[in-house]
Amino acid sequence: MSPPRKRSTYKPRRDRREVAIAVLASVLIVVVTFTLIWILRPNKNLGSSETPAVTTPASTTTPGESTTTAPVATTPPETTAAPQP
Repeated sequence: MSPPRKRSTYKPRRDRREVAIAVLASVLIVVVTFTLIWILRPNKNLGSSETPAVTTPASTTTPGESTTTAPVATTPPETTAAPQP
């Protein structure tokens, strides 16, 4: 019986073209993701119109003197009985 073979630790080098393609694909994914997040963000201001400033009125009106009146009792109208046939 022959002795067992040693496992080799040799790893072939990667082709530079494959590495370049992988790096460019990663950069492209990051750029597309950032662009989509930027375009689809909520409450974006496109610069076409300014946001209207919130203004408060210069003068405020206050209610005049409060007057209370005593409740007036009203008498219900007299009801007349309808003629019976």
